[in-house]
Amino acid sequence: MPFRRAIRRHPRRGQPSGWSVLEMVPWNPGGFFTGEGDDPGGFLDYHTGCIYPQDAASQVPVLLLEPQPGEIIVDACAAPGSKSTQIGLALGDDGLLVCCDAAPPRRRVLAENCARQGIACAVVTPMSLEHLAAKHPHCADAVLVDAPCSGHEERSAKQVARMALRQGGILHLAATLVRPGGRLVYSTCTAYREENEGVITEFLIKHPGWRVTPRTLLGCDADLDNLGGLRLSPERQGSEPFFACRLQAPGDEPVNNSLTGLTPELNDILSRWLPASPLSAWRRGNAWFAASRQAACCALPSEARGILLGHGDDMKLEPWAAQALIERGAPAIEISHENACRLWAGEASAEDETTSLMKTNRGAPLGLVDKGRLLLPSRLRRAGLR
Repeated sequence: MPFRRAIRRHPRRGQPSGWSVLEMVPWNPGGFFTGEGDDPGGFLDYHTGCIYPQDAASQVPVLLLEPQPGEIIVDACAAPGSKSTQIGLALGDDGLLVCCDAAPPRRRVLAENCARQGIACAVVTPMSLEHLAAKHPHCADAVLVDAPCSGHEERSAKQVARMALRQGGILHLAATLVRPGGRLVYSTCTAYREENEGVITEFLIKHPGWRVTPRTLLGCDADLDNLGGLRLSPERQGSEPFFACRLQAPGDEPVNNSLTGLTPELNDILSRWLPASPLSAWRRGNAWFAASRQAACCALPSEARGILLGHGDDMKLEPWAAQALIERGAPAIEISHENACRLWAGEASAEDETTSLMKTNRGAPLGLVDKGRLLLPSRLRRAGLR
């Protein structure tokens, strides 16, 4: 049975526009099932970051995690970034999201997706989960483990057992990162019981004091062993097969602040666009950055950190940085959705020679327009957008 396509709406970038069908996902008011023929890449909404393509079941783990502004969250298996961006939007500009993934190419995709969504609190680190757990135990209020799994393929019992063993090892390392009293969400996109309920049961045996925090979400089913987790399936929910379960660490103590390092030398460059902003801005070499206070001073090595604003002394905004500033209230000229699509295709919008930020009349941020043209690298141009 094919899965129904779904998207997740950015809470601060206006309303989706031009879709043939948008049916709200029962368990997430910010998620929508789309029409069968609606390819997200063919919509301006995708390129402005107004929406993010994400299977409806994949939206469940972060709903269970319940990130709160100001918290420190670790996404242990973060790429390609669907759940990282969902967490980042929940934290807003107050908090820290540490994104881990073992593969450099996957981290590059992760960093790009965070940039597309204007996430200012994320740090994409090359540090392995094993080293992070060894050097920074109890550093997080909550950790998400969306574990590598057998997916939708038919596997042998030996293959499933091997995968479950790997998942248990990742979950153990992730648990080390959680502060006493903190939260840990485990999820997979497979139906195999051994990789879901089996992993949770084994974890609870090996980690006395930890417990499942039972959760229900509208339209989701209970797990097969009544542990307090959730299951979804193509037959029941129209999504990919999915399992998610929330665990709580014993005790109740604040986070270990070992992730806090030196604050970079800050600059007021954001005042060009925003009279007041909670973000910290600084220059490193030729590049300008802005991030949440916690991300700016995070002590971890990083391949991406907050928002890359631009480069050089006469810094012109990067395309996604321009969208992020518009989203945060930077003054922008409004144009129609139709004219916005023409701009994205590379057509001139008018004879106006001024340089301005622009957004659609539905709130979707376009970016910086100069001499009537939207400043975009050619690889991002798309004609025929809806």
